[in-house]
Formats: sequence, structure tokens, C-alpha cells
Amino acid sequence: MGYRTNELGYPKDLLASRAVVERGNFAVIPPQGLVKNVLPNFDNCEMTILATPKMGATFVDYLCRVLPEGGNKKGFGGNGIETFIYVLEGKLSVTIGEETKELETGGYAYCPPTETLKFENTSSDNTETFLYKKRYQEAEGYAPYPVFGNSNDVQGENYEGMTNVDFKNLLPTDLNFDMNFHILTFGEGGSHGYI
Repeated sequence: MGYRTNELGYPKDLLASRAVVERGNFAVIPPQGLVKNVLPNFDNCEMTILATPKMGATFVDYLCRVLPEGGNKKGFGGNGIETFIYVLEGKLSVTIGEETKELETGGYAYCPPTETLKFENTSSDNTETFLYKKRYQEAEGYAPYPVFGNSNDVQGENYEGMTNVDFKNLLPTDLNFDMNFHILTFGEGGSHGYI
């Protein structure tokens, strides 16, 4: 079963693949376990909810396949909710406030809690994205701002002294931001020391 793997109907082997959720700690969801959800304002989008506060997370994140002419034109986030979008594959037009950027594979945008993130697929192909939202936690005297970039332009570095783990920070590491997004790439024998 799984709309992303084109496996519909009864599973061939009930015990071959199962999701594992350790509430408040982690969730492992195999492709066959991804469920298509319908959410308001996400037009021509195939949404999969990956994590929510009901699972013990302090955020919500999604996989979002944006079909041609699809997107969220009304806005995602705002009113104290910060958002982030990452283009896994394809092209997307993303707007934060008055600024619009064309993102391609590896492209990302952070939207502060005072704005909404709008996006649209103007190409003729599907675009795969990762979306994230959470309530912003303010540090007195600091305020986040929009960030656009592409992970292909970010210089990697060794992660915590491990030469076989490449680490890319996608957001500035200052108190204007209450979180960060990064990409870890593991070489042979590399591992992550945290759950």
C-alpha cells in the first residue's frame, strides 16, 4: 500500500515493512506507509503529514508533491508560525512578502512568523518538496528575517570532527532564529550521534 510507491490494494507481505513511532523521540515511516492527506489551501498538492504534536513533536512537517499549477497561493504560516520549504526535486516559485524567488532542486526558503509563505508550480512537471512549520519562540531583542538559498551553494564541513560526515547549515546560526535546518551526508562508516 502506498500512493508514492504506486502500490495499491492489499500488501503482499504484511510484515515486510512497518512504521516505527517512538512518541516524542522519532518516527520512521517507510514509503509504503505514506498516506495522502488533503489540507485547506494546498491546491493540486499531494500532502503527506510526517510529524505532528500528536506524535510528540513540537512542529509539523510534510512531504508535498506540487502538481503543475498547484501550490498554496493563500499563504502557509504567519500569525506567530514560522515556515520552511525545501525543493527535493523540480522547480517552484516561492513568495515571502514582496519577494519572489524561483527555486530549483536543493532550493529552500525560510519564512518568519510575521509573513506567510506562498508557492506555485509553474512548470509542467511535478515538484517534490519538504514543508515545515512551528510556533516561533522569540528571544528578546531579536527577530528572524526571510532567507532564500540553495543547498548546492552551501559549503559543507566536517561534522563534530568526523571526516566521513559532511554538514551543511541552511540558516544563519544566530539568535534571530530559534531553529536550524541542516543536511548531513554520511560517508562509509559515518553515523549521527543523536536520535
